[in-house]
Amino acid sequence: MLSILFFISLFPFVKADDDWDDFTNNLATDLAPLITLFGERLTKQFLSESISILDNVIFALSPLGVLTAVVSVIRICGSSSLRAFVGRAQEGPAEAESELLPCVSESTAELFNDGGITRVFGRPKIVEIVAWQDVNHKTGEKETKIGTLKDALEEKAWSCNNKVLPTELPELDIPNLSLNKGIKRRDQFWFHCAAILGGVLQTGRCFSSFEPEITLTIHLRYHYHFKKDDKAVASYAFPLYLIGTTLLFLGMFFCAFIMERSSKEFYLKAEKPSKIYWLQPGNQDVGDQVFNAFLAVNEGPESSMTKKLRYTKSIRDRRFDRKYLEIYSTLTSTVLGFIFQFIGLRGLHASVILAQLGSTFIMSIIRTCLRTERMAPDENKMKDDRDLMGHKQQELDAFAFYLENVEYFNMVLLPDRPATIPSPRFVPHVDAPLARQLIRTRTQLANLTSNPNQSSSATWDDMPIRRMAHNLAQTIESTMDLISGWGVDLGKTFEFRLGFECRGASPGSVTQSPGTYSIGLMRCGDALRWKMEASEIEAILGLWTWSLYKSGDDCKSSRLFRLVGLSEEEASKKETYLYFHKWIFRQTEARLVPSDLIDDSRRLFGFEPKEGLPLGNLLVIKTENEVETMAAQDIFIQFLKEVCLNVKELGGEVDVVSGIQNSLLGSCTRIDELVSCFEAHSLGSREDALLCIVPVLRNRNLLPDLAADCAKVRARREQLISQGKWKNAFDLLRWLCERSEGPQFQRSVYELGYLCLRALLNNSETVRKEGFAQVCKLLNSDIREEFLQTQKILLPSDWSMSQDRIEWWRSFSSELGWTAWSISEEVPGMSFMEPALKSLNVPQSLPGVIGTGQDLQATEDAMRSMQDWLTLRDLVNAGFRRLREEEDNRLCFEWAVENNYHCLLYFLLLKWVELNDRIPFLITIAYTLAATKHSHLATQTLLRQGTNIDATDVQGHTALFNQAAVGHVEGIVMLLDNGADPNGSNEAPNARPLIAAVYGGHLMAVALLLQYGADANMTDQHGMSALLWAMASDYIDIVELLLSSGAETESVMSDGSTALIWASTDKSLPILELLIKHGADINAQDTDGKTALMRAVSRERSLPVLRVLLDKGADVHMEDDKGRTALDMARKANFHEAVAILKSSDRNSLASWLPDLTSRSP
Repeated sequence: MLSILFFISLFPFVKADDDWDDFTNNLATDLAPLITLFGERLTKQFLSESISILDNVIFALSPLGVLTAVVSVIRICGSSSLRAFVGRAQEGPAEAESELLPCVSESTAELFNDGGITRVFGRPKIVEIVAWQDVNHKTGEKETKIGTLKDALEEKAWSCNNKVLPTELPELDIPNLSLNKGIKRRDQFWFHCAAILGGVLQTGRCFSSFEPEITLTIHLRYHYHFKKDDKAVASYAFPLYLIGTTLLFLGMFFCAFIMERSSKEFYLKAEKPSKIYWLQPGNQDVGDQVFNAFLAVNEGPESSMTKKLRYTKSIRDRRFDRKYLEIYSTLTSTVLGFIFQFIGLRGLHASVILAQLGSTFIMSIIRTCLRTERMAPDENKMKDDRDLMGHKQQELDAFAFYLENVEYFNMVLLPDRPATIPSPRFVPHVDAPLARQLIRTRTQLANLTSNPNQSSSATWDDMPIRRMAHNLAQTIESTMDLISGWGVDLGKTFEFRLGFECRGASPGSVTQSPGTYSIGLMRCGDALRWKMEASEIEAILGLWTWSLYKSGDDCKSSRLFRLVGLSEEEASKKETYLYFHKWIFRQTEARLVPSDLIDDSRRLFGFEPKEGLPLGNLLVIKTENEVETMAAQDIFIQFLKEVCLNVKELGGEVDVVSGIQNSLLGSCTRIDELVSCFEAHSLGSREDALLCIVPVLRNRNLLPDLAADCAKVRARREQLISQGKWKNAFDLLRWLCERSEGPQFQRSVYELGYLCLRALLNNSETVRKEGFAQVCKLLNSDIREEFLQTQKILLPSDWSMSQDRIEWWRSFSSELGWTAWSISEEVPGMSFMEPALKSLNVPQSLPGVIGTGQDLQATEDAMRSMQDWLTLRDLVNAGFRRLREEEDNRLCFEWAVENNYHCLLYFLLLKWVELNDRIPFLITIAYTLAATKHSHLATQTLLRQGTNIDATDVQGHTALFNQAAVGHVEGIVMLLDNGADPNGSNEAPNARPLIAAVYGGHLMAVALLLQYGADANMTDQHGMSALLWAMASDYIDIVELLLSSGAETESVMSDGSTALIWASTDKSLPILELLIKHGADINAQDTDGKTALMRAVSRERSLPVLRVLLDKGADVHMEDDKGRTALDMARKANFHEAVAILKSSDRNSLASWLPDLTSRSP
C-alpha cells in the first residue's frame, strides 16, 4: 500500500507541467527510476544476510528496493509512531527480525526445510553439536568429545576473535544455520570486485549524463549539447540527479548499516580438529509448516575432523534502538535522495535513464550471485531413515548410531549373580567398548537436549522414548524408596547391571561378545530419597528400541506379546500357568506360542507375525503396549531381580479379594505397593506390573505363600460361613486349590476337605448336602486337573499328572473317603451318603498299624480315637471327655504320623485348633506330640493356623519345657527352629525350659537352649538359677557349660549365699574349683557375713575345701556379723585340723609381711 501511494504521489510531477514529457508516451522511461523503489524479496534477502561494511556498500550501489529498505529500518529500529505510519503498529519484533536480520534470538530461530533453511518464530527443537578430538589425560590416548559450542569454547577446543566471549549468551545454543550451513559464502575477493564494479557503474552513470569533452563548463553547456525532444535539457536536471544519487547512496548505505549493526556477530574458529553437527527432529509443527528430520554436518575432507572450520554466531543487538536522530537522518536522506534523483532523471536524456536501469539490474544480479551457492539437496545424512525416525522421534538414537558407526545394539539377559555377592559392584564387568561408548554418547546427547539450564534452547521432553525413560527412572526410584521403607538395608548407593551386545557398521565388523553396564542409584537430600540418572536409562532404552525398529520392517505395525515368566523354560511349565491365574490374570488370557517367536536370551517379549500367533508351548500375553514400553518393562525386571537379592522376606498380608464379574484375585499388600509404584509412573497397566513383578518374586523365592490356611483367607472363609454363604466359602477354597502348587496345593486341598467335614457335621440339612456334594467332587477327580481341562488353551502333553501326584491324590481321596464313611456310620442322619460312597468305590477302612504292628489293640484304639475326634459334634462336652483319654489321643496322633495319613492328621489338628478357645491346653498337647514324633507337618500346620507355640497346659508347661524335661533333642530343635521361646513364659516361671533340662541333667538339651538364646541366669519361682540347680545335682559338665555361657557366679540366694558359698562342701569340690576358675569372689559373704571359708570350717568341716580356699587366697582374717573369724569358728567346732591349718596360714601370711615391715622401719 505504501508503494502505491508513493507511486501516485509522483503523478503530479509527471503530468502537471507541460515542460515534462507525457508520461503515457514514455512508459518505459518513466518506469525505469521507479523500479528502484521495489524488489522487496531480493532486498530483504540481501539485508538478512549482510554481516559486514562491504555488504552495506554493495547494497547501496545502484540500489534496488528503496521502499523496502526504508520500511525495514522502521520495522527494526523505528519508534511506534513510525511503525504505525508504515502499517506495522501491531507487528511483533520477532516477525521483523525473522525477515530482515541474519541473527537468532529468543524469539527467532532457523530450521532445515528439505534442503533449504527457513526462519521461524519461537524455539523449535534443533541441537547444534560440536565434536572435537582431544587427548585423555589419564591414558594419553586420543578420544572424541562432544558438546555444545559453549562446551567447546570452555574446553579451549574453539576460540573466538572477539574481545568478549559469547559463552554467557543465551542465544549461543540457538544455531545460526543460514550463515554457517545454508549459504556457502564466496571468497572476499568477489565481494571486493562487486563493490568496485558497482562503484564504476554508479560513477559512470553519473558522468554519462553530461558531454565528455566539456570539463569546466559542464553545467553551462550540458543542456545545450544533449537535447531532449529537440530541446535543451532543464538546467536543474543534472544537479538534482547528482545530489539525489549521492543522498540515495548515503541513505541506502546507512539503512543497510543500521540493519547490519542491529545484529552482532562473533567469529569462532576451531583450535582442535572438529566437526559441527546440526540435528533436527522430525514432525515438528511450527506455524503452518511441518519440518522433517534433518542431520547436517560441517567437516573436513572424507568426513574427517579439521581445524579449518569457522563459525559465525549472530545475535540481536539493540544499539540503534531509540537513536532517532540517526534513524530520521537516514530515512530523510534516502527518501529525498530518491526524489531528487527521480526529478533529475526526468529532465535528463533517455540514455541516462537506460544507464540507470541497466546498472540497477546488473547490481541486482551481482548481489544475488554473491549468495546463490546454497546448501546441496543431499546434505541430509538421515534422509534414508527419516520415516523410521519420525515414528517414535528417535533422531537422537539414530544420530548416536551415526556418530559411533554402529549397526546393531541389543540387550542380553545376564545370568543371576549369587545371593552371597551383596552388590553388583563386586561382580567383575565384562567390557564391551563399542556398546559402552555408544551408551555414553547417547547419554550425553540426552543431557544436551534436556538440560534445564539451557533456557534458550527447546528441550525434547515430548519424545516418547524420553517420556518412557523418565517413567522408568521414577518407577525405579520409588521402588527403591519403597523397599528401603520396608527396612531392607540397601546402603547409600546401589547398582544394577544390564548386559549388551553391539556390532559396528564398518565392513568386516563382528558382533562383540556381551558386555555389562552398571546403572547406579544414590540417596540424596535430607529425606535420603533414591535418585538416578534418567539420561542413562533414556540412552539404553532409546538405543535398544531403535535397533529393534531397524532390525525388522514389521516392528512398527506388529502387536507385541510378553512371556509369562523369566525364561522359555519357565514359560513352558504348568506351574507358571497356575501362578499366572493366581496372581496375575485380570482380563487377558494367556496363550501358547512356539518358542521360535521369542529369544529369551535377549528380551522377554516378542512380535506377533502378520498371520497371527500359531500354537506352541510357551505361555505369553498379548498386549497393546508399544515397543519402548515393553523394553522399559524388561529393564525394570532386570533391576527388580538385582534389588530383590537384598530382600530376605517380602512380608505383607496375603488375601484373596473380589474382582470384576465375581472373579477372585490373589493379593498381597507388599505386591500391591510395588504395583502402585509401577502404575503411578505410567510404566504400564496393573496386569503389566504383575507380569513383571510376580515372576521375579517367584524366581527369588519371595512370592508370598497364598493358600487356604492363610490368616486372611481363613477370616474371609469364617465370615462367609457366619453369613450362611457356604457355597461362596467352598468356591473360595476351590479357587485356591485350582491355582496352587506344591505344599500350597496340598494344604489348600486339606482345608477344603476339612470345610467339607464341617459342613457334614452342620445342623443344617442344606449345608450337609452341599458339603457332601463337594466331597463327591473331590472323590471323583483331581480338582486342579479338572480346572486345567476347562481352560481355553490346548494343554501341552508334558502337563499331565506325574506319578507322585497321582499317588498323593489317591492317598488324599482314601483318607477323605474313610472320614466320610465314618461320619455316615457314626453321625445320626448321615447314612444317606453311603450309596454314593459305594458307587465311587470309596474304601471303608485304612491299612496301617502302630509301631511294629504287634499291638493290634493299640491300632484299633488309635483308629477309634481318630473317628471320635473327626465325628465330634458337641465340641465342648465331648471334647473334654476325649481329653481324659490321653493315651488314646497319643495313639491316634502316632497312627496318623507313622502311616503318613497326612490328611487325617491335618483334620485332627484343625479339630483341636477349633476347640482351642474352649480348651486352650489342647494346643500344648498338639505341639508336644508333634515335637515328640518330630512331625514338621503337624508343627507347620499349627503355626499357620495362628496358634501360639509357647501355649501352656494346665500345669503351666510349654511344649518346649516338656521336651527339655525329657531331653528330647530333635523335638527341642524343631520347636526352637519354629520360634519357641528358649526362656519360656514369664507368666509361668515354674516352667523354664533351661532349668528343666538342667534338672534332668540333659547336657545336649542345655547346650541347644543356650545356643538358641536361653538366658543362662534365668531363675525359677524360688529364685534358683540354672547354675544352682546344676550344682545341686552335681552336674559338673552342665556347670562348666553354664559358666562358659555367661552364668553369673555372684548371684545370691534368699539367704545371701553365692554359688561359691553354696559349693563349699566335699561333694562340690570340683564345682568349687570351676567357680574359682571362672572368677567367683572367694571372699563373698552371705547375709550373716559368713564366707565360704567360714562355712567350710564350721558347718561342712571339710579339709579339702579349706585347703583349696586357702590356696586360692581366701582371707582368714575376715569376720562375720558377730566379729568371728574362720579360726574362731574352727575352735568353737573343735575342728582341730582346721585350727592348725588356719594358724599355719596366718603365720605364713604374717611372715610374708615381715620383710615388708622391716624395709619400711627407719
